[in-house]
Amino acid sequence: MTALQPEITALVARQREQRLAEGVAAEARHQLDPADAAFAALACDHPETCSCDRDYPGWTPGGAA
Repeated sequence: MTALQPEITALVARQREQRLAEGVAAEARHQLDPADAAFAALACDHPETCSCDRDYPGWTPGGAA
């Protein structure tokens, strides 16, 4: 078994690197869109179309505690 240990260690390292690379790639696909800042500014530019906590008194996210 010890003769295979370096090969197993190398295989595990390659698999770990591949999973890390796949994770980084998946995270990169979920990064912010360049237009997000412009979209977020819409709320500031048009406050009459937005709601806030005062509009929904007694409401809690996920329902009543």
